[in-house]
Amino acid sequence: MDKEKTILLNGASDRSYIFTIYPWQTLLVCSSVIYVVLRQDRFGYSVIYIGSTGMLSGHISDHPLLIEFNEADKTHIGIHIEPSSLMREVKQKDLVMNFMPTLNRDER
Repeated sequence: MDKEKTILLNGASDRSYIFTIYPWQTLLVCSSVIYVVLRQDRFGYSVIYIGSTGMLSGHISDHPLLIEFNEADKTHIGIHIEPSSLMREVKQKDLVMNFMPTLNRDER
């Protein structure tokens, strides 16, 4: 099995968060996560969307922004486990403030 790929993403606070990266079509079952929808190109990863959930089950293909993810050419999803719902919210906002993804415009 291949070694899991991880990336560090910085928030506006300059704190770094480790995300494990999976191809978009990967079936994931995990609880208490911050997730990032990513597009990979020859320069690396671009952040399309930053979300959080208490349960990510199966595939994210039922997300309400799926059409927008497809239009943005999503390729991967990144997962950061955070058991505390309060800290998930804090970290998500920190990351959104730094990356300012267009699809998170209502969460700034």
